[in-house]
Amino acid sequence: MEKTTLISEMQKFHFGSKIFCSDGEEGLLTHVGFAENDSRRVNAIGIRLGRLFGRTVYLPFTAVVRASGEGVTLNITCAELTAASSTVPGGILFDQRSTVQRAQGSPGSGLVLIAVEPADGELSYIVARNLRPGQDTLLRQEYIQKLQPGRMLVAIEDEDLQALPPYRSDAELQREVEDILFDLTPLHVDFRGMRVRVLDSVLYLDGNISSSLRGEMVQDQAQGVQGLLEIENRLVGDDTLAGDLALALARDLRTGNLPIGVYPKLGTVRLSGSVHTAEQKATAGEIASSFPGVRSVINDLVINPAAAMLHVMSAAEKGRAEDIVPGKYIRHTK
Repeated sequence: MEKTTLISEMQKFHFGSKIFCSDGEEGLLTHVGFAENDSRRVNAIGIRLGRLFGRTVYLPFTAVVRASGEGVTLNITCAELTAASSTVPGGILFDQRSTVQRAQGSPGSGLVLIAVEPADGELSYIVARNLRPGQDTLLRQEYIQKLQPGRMLVAIEDEDLQALPPYRSDAELQREVEDILFDLTPLHVDFRGMRVRVLDSVLYLDGNISSSLRGEMVQDQAQGVQGLLEIENRLVGDDTLAGDLALALARDLRTGNLPIGVYPKLGTVRLSGSVHTAEQKATAGEIASSFPGVRSVINDLVINPAAAMLHVMSAAEKGRAEDIVPGKYIRHTK
């Protein structure tokens, strides 16, 4: 069956990356090792401990939790890493001096990173420096002909190589994405709620935005940036947040019979209306505070034990109105 792993989910090994154990930072990534049976699966990584004259230890691929341009995260402690074996594992090792060659005897290009499947370590793609003069190039595994110690042989025709887009740096892609989004004047009010980050050529859009439609607009504009391999759009629109949170309040037995108004603004949610007890007010605030996509909560619920008809919010400016259908949830976004 053909694999469909997203680029964002792959393990991407950059030589020289920092190593993060479960209890702290320790060492730098020096080697990526493949099994000798030509399975093209990573079976080990090498880590240099200390600086200058520190020793190198080797761990199985199963110790890796996450590998990206930010570093390699392991599922062991610093003490366990320090106690790891220095015995070089069997197989084919690659490091920052390894090369990528189009044919035997041709000039070698630098090996920038190795990306593999997260589940089994199977090779997915590599990035080579100066395979085409002056630029980095991403090569999928089907172009990789053979793995040899310190060298990868690739087979790709000149026409196909020239057709491949350049693999651009994260910093360059970040600048271009930010410039494109800044040119969209209506989005300026949304910037304070958004987090825009490029990592390993994947654009991550996180945080809050005033509407789901604007979230789609951001993604559509970013798709025009050459060199982005994937867009992870996790922006939460205020309209979606209002509906989902109102539904969660309605389904909770503690607040389900209360007409609570929900007003999100870039993830800051204001709860408005009337409740009978302080406990009901606190419960509604707790549900909202722990809800995905909520950044903060302004709890403007009014406690009125004697109220025969509970008030539900009407206007965003704290206006009040009578709810003529007790128990019905009303949501509103401006």
